[in-house]
Amino acid sequence: MHSVELLSSCAEGVLHLPAGNLTLPILKTMFPDGIEYGTALMVEFQPDSLWYEASLTIAAQALRAGAKTAYHTFLRPPDEIGQFLTSLGLNPRELESKGIFEIWDSYTPQTGLGSTQGSLKVSDWSIADAKLLKGQIRDEDKRLLHIDDNTGVLLQYNQEKAIIDYQRTRKGTTRITEWVDLNSFLKGVASDAFYNQMELLFDGVVDFKKEEKGPEIEQYLRLRILRGKRIDSRWHRLQLTGNGEVTTAD
Repeated sequence: MHSVELLSSCAEGVLHLPAGNLTLPILKTMFPDGIEYGTALMVEFQPDSLWYEASLTIAAQALRAGAKTAYHTFLRPPDEIGQFLTSLGLNPRELESKGIFEIWDSYTPQTGLGSTQGSLKVSDWSIADAKLLKGQIRDEDKRLLHIDDNTGVLLQYNQEKAIIDYQRTRKGTTRITEWVDLNSFLKGVASDAFYNQMELLFDGVVDFKKEEKGPEIEQYLRLRILRGKRIDSRWHRLQLTGNGEVTTAD
């Protein structure tokens, strides 16, 4: 889920993405042929899962592959995102200057600090989407990986119905822009009806959870459903490396 007010103002001459699907090592088991551009995935995660680290791992792996990426932060200052990616061996400033990477900041407007302005009302985002659909989408704004660290923050600023209606009406935007959207929601903070209706609107659902196995905690993810596709829906164990990157352990 995104506001097109945040659409890239990428530098001129940015390289276009190669043809084909988006292939990422951490998701290879679940998406052996990669993720088709124009796909919107709903991520549901437990608070003590590895979703945050995995979201940045996904961004880092996409950037290493040359895929244009936008990381939309609702939970943490943008500087923290840049520092994490730096610890994974990337140079966020250089990637930003090349138009390959952007951090979209919906954290600072919540704090009242700094000069960043931005609406967290999906009604404003709907207006921006409508303007986009009436206009001409630039090639450099297409075929983007867009990751929200916690789209569910919008529940603090919008009614559940408003978010559901926004997602229902903006599916066409994802198709036209040919984005891969990863929109994440913390489990247990909204009604069951909200999760059920949102799951119906997305192309697929990915789950992140933790389990206590004796004295240890183990971390897992799975692809629960992908519309129109046969999938591997088994749970896959995750592990955290020394620099904070997440890998599959099976």
